[in-house]
Amino acid sequence: MDSCQDAITPPKESGLLDEAIMEWTAIFARLWMYEINRFNRETGLTFGQMNLLLHIHYHGPCEVSDVSELLQVSPPGASQMVERMVQQGLVKRREVSGDRRVRLVELTEQGQRKADGSVNSHLNWIRNLAGRIEPDQRKEAARHLRELTDKASQMELV
Repeated sequence: MDSCQDAITPPKESGLLDEAIMEWTAIFARLWMYEINRFNRETGLTFGQMNLLLHIHYHGPCEVSDVSELLQVSPPGASQMVERMVQQGLVKRREVSGDRRVRLVELTEQGQRKADGSVNSHLNWIRNLAGRIEPDQRKEAARHLRELTDKASQMELV
């Protein structure tokens, strides 16, 4: 069955690389989001909650005030989400010694297990995809992906 993403076609003036990138991002986004949503449904977490767990997993505790920017929600919305996650036992808040106004959000053991599960799910998905590439083509594929990643990381968000 065709999906909405399959209907994406680049403008006529686009080159072969433009077409290939459009096709890749369409299928990649669809498959990756499916996997993320599947894992979140199994764990009962929202996309925002998992995003926060993974941010803390990779970057360490963050200030409650930074959660709204990270998740692009209002400060009261971020505060409510953190409170729900505290009640679920996924995160805890603690004051920073020397400045009681600053409160950090950090993972609990349960939150760490959920973040680890998400990371493992993603790694399994990546290994499944990588396993579909012929062994003698993997180095070249990795080189091209790294080059695209490097170029994309230089782009400004607008």
